[in-house]
Parts: sequence; structure tokens; C-alpha cells
Amino acid sequence: MFTDLLYRLRALFWRKSMETELDEELRVHLEHQVEKYVQSGLPLTEAKRRVRLEFGGLDQVKEECRDARGMRFIETTIQDLRFSLRMIWKWRGLTAVLAITLALGIGVNTAIFSVLNGWLLRPLPVRAPEQITVLAFRIKDVEDSHFSYLDFQDFQKQSNTFSDLFAYATGIAGFSTSGNPTVFGYSAVTGNYFSALGVEPLYGRLLLPGEGEKPGDQLLAVLGYGFWQKNFAGDPGIVGKQVRLNGKLATVVGITPKEFHGMFFAFDMDGYLSVNAVPLLQDSGGFWTDRRDRELMTFGRLKPGVSMAQAEGSMGVIADRLAAQYPATDKGATVHVIPERMARPAPFVANFVPIIAGLFLVLPAMVLLLACLNVANILLARASVRRREWAIRAVLGAGRGRLVRQILVESLLLALLGGIGGVILGEWAIGTGGSMLHSVTSTTSHIAYRMDSGLDWRVFAYTLAAVVLSGLILGIWPAFRASRVNVNEVLHEGGRSDSAGIGRQGIRNLLLVAQVAGSLMLLIVAGLFVRSLQRAEHMYLGYDPDHVLNVMLDVHQIGYDETRAKAFYRELRDRVRALPSVSSASLAHTVPLGMPSSSAPVYIEGRPLPPGQQAPEISFNGVDAGYFETLRVPLLEGRPFQESDQESSQPVAIVNQSLAKRFWPNEDPLGKRFSLKNSTGPFLEVVGVARDGQTGWTLSPNSYPYFYVALAQNFHSFLSLQVRTAVPPESLIAGVESEVHKLAPDLPILDVRTMQEGVHGLGGLFIFRLAASLAGVMGLLGLALATVGVYGVVSFAATQRTREMGIRMALGATHRDVLLIMVRHALQLTAIGMATGLVGAFALSRLLRTMLLGVSPADPGTFISVSLLLFTVALAASYLPARRATKVDPMVALRYE
Repeated sequence: MFTDLLYRLRALFWRKSMETELDEELRVHLEHQVEKYVQSGLPLTEAKRRVRLEFGGLDQVKEECRDARGMRFIETTIQDLRFSLRMIWKWRGLTAVLAITLALGIGVNTAIFSVLNGWLLRPLPVRAPEQITVLAFRIKDVEDSHFSYLDFQDFQKQSNTFSDLFAYATGIAGFSTSGNPTVFGYSAVTGNYFSALGVEPLYGRLLLPGEGEKPGDQLLAVLGYGFWQKNFAGDPGIVGKQVRLNGKLATVVGITPKEFHGMFFAFDMDGYLSVNAVPLLQDSGGFWTDRRDRELMTFGRLKPGVSMAQAEGSMGVIADRLAAQYPATDKGATVHVIPERMARPAPFVANFVPIIAGLFLVLPAMVLLLACLNVANILLARASVRRREWAIRAVLGAGRGRLVRQILVESLLLALLGGIGGVILGEWAIGTGGSMLHSVTSTTSHIAYRMDSGLDWRVFAYTLAAVVLSGLILGIWPAFRASRVNVNEVLHEGGRSDSAGIGRQGIRNLLLVAQVAGSLMLLIVAGLFVRSLQRAEHMYLGYDPDHVLNVMLDVHQIGYDETRAKAFYRELRDRVRALPSVSSASLAHTVPLGMPSSSAPVYIEGRPLPPGQQAPEISFNGVDAGYFETLRVPLLEGRPFQESDQESSQPVAIVNQSLAKRFWPNEDPLGKRFSLKNSTGPFLEVVGVARDGQTGWTLSPNSYPYFYVALAQNFHSFLSLQVRTAVPPESLIAGVESEVHKLAPDLPILDVRTMQEGVHGLGGLFIFRLAASLAGVMGLLGLALATVGVYGVVSFAATQRTREMGIRMALGATHRDVLLIMVRHALQLTAIGMATGLVGAFALSRLLRTMLLGVSPADPGTFISVSLLLFTVALAASYLPARRATKVDPMVALRYE
């Protein structure tokens, strides 16, 4: 067997040597036979003649010997490959156009799949990542998926389907060893976080189970690799040293490996603190004792052999048990178990992940299909020219299989060129998109953005599959045509072109119909996303973002207590108000389209809840007296907050229209009272009603209940300073920063940006612009490909029907008649394609319902306008080659070929 393998390899790689040996062996054999006949008494001439008759054709014998080597298929494939390369070089201009067309289609697919791969397919760099799940804790009317620490402990103790339950909460702190603190984005993790994931330290050690999980435990820190490199130049000496976080001492115990970035999807955590950082650094007083204080994102590692359904059933039993024990906080609670990859970036997207992923695989696949159909139409036209070549090759002995293989090799080579270009384009698109996303996340998250969308084996496998599929689509019909070529008919035609019979034109017409249909579907999807972006851009925000600067600070990072923090913010606001060109300034815990707001259960005075029913959780914001003036938030009733609304006075609140309608329909909300603690108080009194608007951290077409509390009555160390100016707000950045550093030289400024940047940022228009841009690019590609397809079909038909048009014109047809014949045919195909595309677009648009803002998936304006656009472009694309057909001289056409 080994000897046979060596022989085959020698036949493949040392073919010239073996051919020489074969020639020599045949020569010796023939001479020996001739000598035998001569010895038997035959003349030399007769002996040679008889040997040739017995032996047969020398070339046929050589072919049989080559077949016996067992490498014939590979040898002929290499020959086909060489011939294909020569043909590609011969038609290099056309090849370049076709390869670029395919590269656009494959590039879009590579880029989109790379993002989906980084989002959904790339596993965590941990042990057995397929066992990691997300546990989403849900209670009716509470839009959250986090666990309280007490609930987490109960689930951890009672679970029998998970080998480990672990959790984290995110936060931002001021990190310092000495001198000015650095912004430090961290995950406060349970002690078993690293052991459950199977992560090993690069230096030192990681947290151990149980560490930092009791009040009074020492605060421990593990630094992320990126933060360690950036701030300590990779010095392992930091391990074991004490640092300050928000002024509190913590001990650095280790460094994480380079490939581990935490469980907070798409961001590279600066470090990991023991879970007691939540009450120590985030002023979460109820963390250890209050089941309503839900801070922890919880994960589990499934035991081997346990399914998702079994785990969720087990969690449901525990949830029912806790609801019976703690009805005031846990009644109605459910726990959903979701695969970690399906819960990126947050558990609530799990239901939409298949829809989003499917849509953004279908759209680029349609672009690639259109590109393939376009190229296939051109190759079919060229196939008509090559029929004579195929006939001659068949006469010379090429079988149908050999012809088919030759054409498929050419198509696959062409697709491979497109694939190489597509990978280059895709890599460029990924880099450009990543830079855009980094630019909008770097100022809103304070944690380094990182989603690995680079090329890996999955992306290359997907691209290779696209290349092979494209090659087969391109070559299948020309190969079929070649296998059925009628040698006698073609050779008797001489130099005449292929006729324009229905059978031969039908496939090109069908391809054109498919191109038009696919292009219309892409254009309608793009149009819906563009309309959605337009609606978002003109949506009523509920505030005026023009000429407003927003500065985010957290004096807790430099150890300020409440008294000192209040004095600092009050003086800073007064100093900024005194700056030239400043018309007003205010303070708030959050601003719209910025950081997420706080939330709390709302208990309406005089309306006790039924036993076990949960109070609805409502988002709110703490703002000062100047907030409504600075952001120009309209008050419909009542008054804004006043400087007299202090901690010692009656707690007050301003509610929006939605909250007023929900709790006091057909009543005057002014003077009504509600509590954030329980049904017995203390109560906040409603003193004003604000108009509905955007209050969350993402744009939404819907209005939700929301309320404001007086900042003086609800202390936050993390605040935003809003500054309304009469000049471009960017010009005041230096002045505001100077005032901050005069009052607190060590205080890091978390973020400085205009409110308009927030509107156009990640929580605002960025996602809508990104979706519209992606869909728009694919729609324009589809339109361009359909245009080229219509032009190509009409142009080819005009060339093929030159003789027919000459006869018509000789018989009296006018130029207008010829023009109408050519254009009518193209428009008929376009109309059929558009009808098909409208049906497909209507079905596809159903998937977009949750992704559109203020636009119906069946928006008639979009469907009609896009259809008219495509029809107009098709008319123009068919008119130009059709007009050229009218210029034919009848006498020349009758002598054509």
C-alpha cells in the first residue's frame, strides 16, 4: 500500500520523468516485437507494420497507461485549472468586473457574519463555555432581570441542576495608588466567579469562594490585563499592594489573563472587585438585607447531562418556594434560564436574537444571490459565444463530464477571486464599523469597548461556503448548456451567433426576474429603515438638546461624604452659572439618552396592595430646581422644584403625563401622594406634571410612567451638570473643566459631551443610522445589480436580434417600433419581478416590526416610492441599449454574419 502511494505521488509530482520512462518502455517493447518478427523471417518493413497493427495507436496506449496510475482525475483537473487561468487572463477585463461584483456580495456577507459570529457564536474564553447560562429573574411590572443578594444566596443553596451559580454587578470607581484617581470600570463579583468559569490568574491569585460575601470583609481587587498594562506597564509588583477605590482601601490579589475580558458583553472590564464593593462603593444600603435591592446579574454552570428545560423547571420550583416564604418581595417571580450566547448583550433580547440574526443573514445573502445572478447572466451570454469551442473540444474527444468540470472549475476560480476581494472588503468594513462604535461607546460606558469580530475559522468557513455556492450557481447552467451542445448543429452554423429562441433566452429572462424581485425586496427593507430613521430624527424628545453641555462627575471617587459632596456640587453649579455666555445650569442624577435611570416601587396613598401583589417599579430621576428650565422640559401643571425643597421639607415629586394617567385617571394629580418605601409612607407629594418625552437611556416611540424627585431630598454622589449656553457648547468645555479642577483638583471628569452628541449617540440615533446605513448599502447594491442585469439582458438581446431587427426595418418598421419591441420586453420582465418582489417584501417586512420606530412594516409610501424608483431605473437601463438597436442599418443587418 505504501509503495502504491509513493507511485501515485511520483506520478503526480514527477510526471515529466515518468513520461520519459513510459516513452522509453514503449520504444523498447516495440523494438523487441519487431526483432521477433524479423527473426521469424519477415522483412523489417512488414514486421514494423504488423507490430503497429497489433499494438494499436501509440497515444491511446499512453492514455491507458496514465489511467492505470490512478491519478488521472487529478491530472486532468490540474489541466482544467491551467486552462481556466489562461481563460481568466485572456478575458481579464471582464474577469475583473465580475470578480468585483462577487467581492461586493461576499464582502457584505463576510462583514455581517463576522459581527454575528462575535456576537452569538464566539464562545467565552472559559472552561466548557457551552454549560454557561444566564438566569433572568422576572417579576410582573418590574422591568429587570437581576437578583437581590438574598435571593441569589437562596437559589445558590437550593439549586440541584447547576454545579455553580455566580453573579456580578457593574460599577465605576476612582482608582488610585497615589495622587489623582483614574476612572475604573469594574465588576463586583461573587467569590466563586472565577472558579465557576475556570479562569486561571496570570499573576497572583483570583478571588476564592466566599471572599467578600459578608459585611465587614476586606475589599479585594483583581486587575484586568488591559488596565494593568495601561496603568502599570505590566509590572507584576502591583500584586499584593493596597490601592484606593473611591477613597476606600482594597488589596490587589491578582491579574486576569489577556484573553479574559469579563462577562459584561462587548466591554473589557478594568478589573474585578469582591462583591462587597456594591454596598461599599455604590451606597447600596439594602444590598445585604433587602430583597428588593436587585443588583446582581446571575449566571449558572449546568451540571453535565442537565438540559435547559430541566434547569428552568428546577429554578421555577425554588422561585415558588421563595414566593411563599417572602410574598411581599418575591410573589409572582419567575426565573428564565437562557444560554449565555443568546443573552448577549442582555437577557431581555433573547426572544429577538433569532429574528435579528436571521434578518441580517438573509439580507446580505440576497445581495450575494443578486451578484451571482448578475454574473451568471453575463456568463450565459458568453456561453453562447463559446458553444463552438465546446463543440470542437467534444469532437476532439472531450466527454460531457470533462466539459462540465472545465466550466465549473472556471466558475469556482472566478468565485474564489471574488471571495478574496470579499474578505479584504469585509475586514475593512469590520474595522470601520468597530471604530464608529468605539467612538460612541467610549464616552457613554467609561469601559473599553471590545467585541471580537475578527476573522476566525468560522468566518473563513462561512466565506468558503459562500464562494463554493457562488461558483456552483455561476457554473451550473453554462455547464448544463455545454453538456447538451449539438456538435453537428453548432459546426454547421459556422460563425453565426446563437439564436434567440425561447428556450435559450428563457433562463436569462428568469434570472432577470429574480434580480428585480430581490432588488425590490432589499430596497423596500432599506426604505423602511430610512423612514424609521427619519421618524426618529423628528421625534419629540420632551426637552431641547441644542446648546446644552453635559458634564458627568462622581465625587465619591475621591472620598467625599454627603455633606462635602452637596457643598461641592452647589458651588460648582453657581460658578458655572457665572461664566460668560451661560444662560442657565442645573444638576441631575441622569439625563435622557445617557445613563439608565434609577427605579423604585411606587405605593399610592390610600390604595393598599392586595396580599402578595408587587408594587409597580417606576423609573425616576433626581433633579435640582433649575433642571426644567435648563433642558426646557415643559410643565403642563403645577410648579418646578424650588430651592426651598430641602431635605427637611415635605418630599415632593413631579410626574409625567403617563404616570398621572396610570394612577389618577380623570383626576387632578396635583396634591396626590405616593411612597417609594411602602404603603404607609413616607409619602412624596405631586407638585407638577411634565409633558411626556424621552426619559430612558434609549430612544423609544412609547411613553412610560416616570417621575422626578428633588435632588436636595435624594442625594447622589454621581451627578451630571447641564449647562445651557448662547454659544456653541463645545467652546465652554475648557472653562467648565477649569472650574471643576479649581474646586477638586483630583476629581476625574467621567464624561463631557453636548446633549446633541447624546441624541446622536449609542442610546439615540446611532443604532437607527447604523441599521439604515447597512440596509441602504445593501439596497443600493441590489439596485445597481438589477440595473446592470436589465441593461445586460436588453443589450444582449439587441445584439442577438440584430438580423431580426434589420428584417423588420426592411419591411417598414420605424425606429420607434423597434425601440418599443426591445423596451417592452424588458419592462414586462421587470413588472413580473416587481410583482414577485412585492410579495416577498411584504413577508420579509413582518420580521422588522420590532426594529422600526413609528413606521408600519407595510408602509404604503415606502412600497410605492421604492417600486416607482426601481421601475424608472429599469426603464432607463433598458432604453439605452434599445436605442442603440434602432441605429442598425437594415442592409448591414441583413448581411450580418
